[in-house]
Amino acid sequence: MKRAAYHQPAILPYKPEDGISPFLSAQSLDFLYNMRQVELLNSVNRLTVDTEHDGKTLYDTIYDSARDSTQSALTNNASQAWNIDFFLQSLTSDAKPVHKSLERKLGETFGGLDRFKELFTNNALSMFGNGWTWLVKNESGNLAVMNTYSATCPFTAVPTKDSDVVKGVTYSKLQRGLGQRYYARLFPVLGISMWQEAFLPDYGLDRTQYVENFWKVVNWELVDERIMTSGGRFR
Repeated sequence: MKRAAYHQPAILPYKPEDGISPFLSAQSLDFLYNMRQVELLNSVNRLTVDTEHDGKTLYDTIYDSARDSTQSALTNNASQAWNIDFFLQSLTSDAKPVHKSLERKLGETFGGLDRFKELFTNNALSMFGNGWTWLVKNESGNLAVMNTYSATCPFTAVPTKDSDVVKGVTYSKLQRGLGQRYYARLFPVLGISMWQEAFLPDYGLDRTQYVENFWKVVNWELVDERIMTSGGRFR
């Protein structure tokens, strides 16, 4: 039986073979996009063939498999592939200043753009081991900075039942009014990989410089768009 679709890397809004200066070299970007991403999606394709997840979107594959501990290999591969794509899609080789509307929104929540960057940076640098730092939005439009460990996506990071403490981070405020959903509806709008595979080739152990250079290539127009439109499913 022929499969409905295979997962493959999405096209980036810049040329990966050129790198994205001053953040990631061509070699680092080539590894993340053409090697790591391909490896992860090949694993997803292999693990979903002729299963209930065959032909599903990556989002649905992650969300549905995350509830089943026997599907952890699929969840991890799919989640990391989604995270890497979201991370790389958030970058631009032609960075523009932060739009005033976005600056006001960040100011309302965090006390200013610089305060937001400081909080996000501190969260990223506090990461012990591999993981991700995110700016997320909930259904009420509230913004928050959070970390997820290993390959976990924000939309499967916080269960709506049992404990609201996940790997040392509490998000009770973001969980109010969630009904019977398995996971809190958290929509990522910006993310950075704190996996060693992302920073070691170009920066060694200098994660501070890695995060500092990240701010120089963030696509703020896309971040603003995500904040304004998030509320549906990410696919």
